[in-house]
Amino acid sequence: MSFFDLINPFSYVTPFHADGDAAEESVVVASDAVEAAAVVIEQIEESNADEEETETEEEEEEEEEEEEEEAEDKAPLIKEGCGETLACKSLKHHYDECAARVEDGSSESCAEEFLHFMECVDHCAASKIFAQLK
Repeated sequence: MSFFDLINPFSYVTPFHADGDAAEESVVVASDAVEAAAVVIEQIEESNADEEETETEEEEEEEEEEEEEEAEDKAPLIKEGCGETLACKSLKHHYDECAARVEDGSSESCAEEFLHFMECVDHCAASKIFAQLK
């Protein structure tokens, strides 16, 4: 008897019997097969649930390890420090003046001043940030 025979209880039922005893035996065999299939299904579901719990626990452990290993990103602090250097301070001053004019109602855009300032900051910070990498 194979696993698939246990799942299909109708494979044990004979079509029609003139003898009543044979028909009752077929029904008993079919009900036993249904019970056996139910037991097998329960076992499979339990093993799947155990595997899911194990996978969930492993995923949680991996996430905890990743969280512990992640270091604080120092790039924003480095960029902030570079924005205060002598080389970038004049560009920041030009950007601040432009921003003040825009607040007073000027229709100009400060994109050019901002991009020049950020280029200076990125140029200064790039070597310092890459020196921090492991």
